[in-house]
Order: sequence, then structure tokens, then C-alpha cells
Amino acid sequence: MKILTIAVTIMLLQVLSFAQELCKPKAFPQFEFSKENVFPADKSLKRPEDGKMLPDGRIVVGDDDHGLRVIEKDGKHRPFGKFKEAGYKNAPPDQPGAPNGVFLESNGKYLLVADVYTGFIYRVDVKTEESRIIYRHEYGVNSVLRETDGTIWFTQSAKNNLSTGSAALYSVINEPEPTGAVFRLEGAGFDVNGRAKMVADGIFFANGIAMSKDRLFVAETMLDRVLVYNIDRKSVALRNRQTYTNVLSPDNLLADNIGNLYIASPVSNSVFAVDAKCESLHRVFSAPSASNTKAQDAWVSGSRTGKPLITVLSPQTFEPMPGILTGMFLSHDGKSLYVTGLGNALVKN
Repeated sequence: MKILTIAVTIMLLQVLSFAQELCKPKAFPQFEFSKENVFPADKSLKRPEDGKMLPDGRIVVGDDDHGLRVIEKDGKHRPFGKFKEAGYKNAPPDQPGAPNGVFLESNGKYLLVADVYTGFIYRVDVKTEESRIIYRHEYGVNSVLRETDGTIWFTQSAKNNLSTGSAALYSVINEPEPTGAVFRLEGAGFDVNGRAKMVADGIFFANGIAMSKDRLFVAETMLDRVLVYNIDRKSVALRNRQTYTNVLSPDNLLADNIGNLYIASPVSNSVFAVDAKCESLHRVFSAPSASNTKAQDAWVSGSRTGKPLITVLSPQTFEPMPGILTGMFLSHDGKSLYVTGLGNALVKN
């Protein structure tokens, strides 16, 4: 009987593995960290938390000193966007700057950049590099996206602003509180209409945000899950909140053009993807190390027993990465995956 049970279990595992391979799109990138994947090789970036590929193949990433930085096809890079003319500065402790979410509008002509410390949302003309603050949120803005009709959606992780300082942002990692929320803002171009409307709250560190058709995905970092909401277009509301998938410390999200959802997982040094066909989870990038495995155990244990978690986020946690893994973006053909983070370089396959 025992032998039969083992045989059945093995058979079920084989069936599940086969089913997962059938669900896995052939276009999914899949690679493991190597020093040769670090880009640029001289590690000269400044906190490239998020980024996007422009229509002409150049890359833009967040930059603490200048707002954005563009990386040319030959690997050379320079500050991008006239952020200082728009009032951006990174001068802690009075006014620290932290460009966090980077979003390319559907026409490829404009970028949105969210500042997680100040709550400012910038819009950048890709051609002229003119940058303007189009919205000032009461608290820091983590991630942002825009629909073709001009509607902006963004996340608030904590109730941090210039008065409370960055400590208020990191305190909800040590002692999680449901201060995360999702907001909706109507507008067009450089103009927005009125104040943003809160459409979801009670989230433990709302982080990355992504949209696929009439579904909105939100990373809830401190509960290790990605939430999904149905968008009610008539009443302009989010309904039927559910857990889409569970991943350790989900950060930035990315929905590709066929509905696959990519998820950055800082604590596990990995990027996962949920395929649109079967909604099964696949690891598409990993940077394994003994210190990271130990950190994952500490994160799970601490989150279940109420221990402070900020100490888990040490440089050793993210070895061999060039910094904390926070996000990802794809090349136009979907074959190259760029992994972003809080260090000094990207990683690409």
C-alpha cells in the first residue's frame, strides 16, 4: 500500500510538472545570474530602481541624483530629463529624492516617474526631455501607470512625506501596517483633474502596480502576495479583491502585451512570471547564494513571528546581485529581460 501511495504521488508530480511546462510560454526568458550579465559592466548607475526601453532601443532607468538616466545602445549613459528645472533635487535629510516607478505611455512619447519620498509624479517628454510635476500626492508614490485615455493609477506604500521623512516608509517594513493604498487620477497629457481618488486601501505596503484589460494587479509586499481587482468601468471602482499569487516580498510588477504578469521578488533574488493561459507561476530569473537562502528563511520566520524584518535586508541578503532586486522590464521583442534594483547596475540576459 505504501509503495502504491509513493507511486501515485510521483505520478501526480510528473503530471503537474508536465502541465506547468505546457502552460509556460516559449517566449519566457529564463536565466541565472552571472557576472557577464551585469550591465553596464563598470557598475556606474545610481539606484536604477525601475526602467523602460524607449521606442528607439535606448534604455531609461531611475537615478537618485538626476531623476532619470538614459543608456545608449553602446552602453554609454548620461542624465535624462530636465528634472532639476522641474524642481527635483536629492538633498537629504530636508528633501531626499527617490525616483521609483518608471512608466512609458502607450504612444512611446512620454514617461511618468513616481517619487516614493516626495509624492511627486513627473511627466517627461522623451524627445525634448522636458520634465514637469503633474501631481503632488500627500504621501510618497511608489508605482504608477497610465491608460490610453489619460487615467493614472498609482500606489502609496506608507504615510511618508517630507515632514515624516523616509523613516516612516521603512517603519512599516519593521512593523507592518495597512497604510498601503491605490489611487486613481483623471487627466490628459500634462493636465490632471482635481485630486486623486482612493480606490483601494488596507494594503500592507502597496508596491508595484500593473494592468491587463479590466484587471488591476497590486503587489502587497509585507503579506507576500499579489492582489488582483476587477475594474468596474461604469462606477469607476475596484471590486472582487483576490489573491492572484503568493511570492516572497513582491515588488515591481509588469504585465506584457498578452497578459503574462512578471513579479520582482527582492528577498528571493528572483523574478517570477505568471502565465496568462493557466495562471501558473514560473521562475524566469534567479541569483542564488547561501546568504540569500538564509535571508529567505529569516524573512519567512520573522514575518510569521512578528520580528523586525528590516535587518533581513542587508547587502549579504542580495549577493551576488549588484543591489536589492526591485523590478524588471523587457526588450521590444520580449526576448531580453532587464532586472533593476537599488544598486549600481542592471542585470540582463
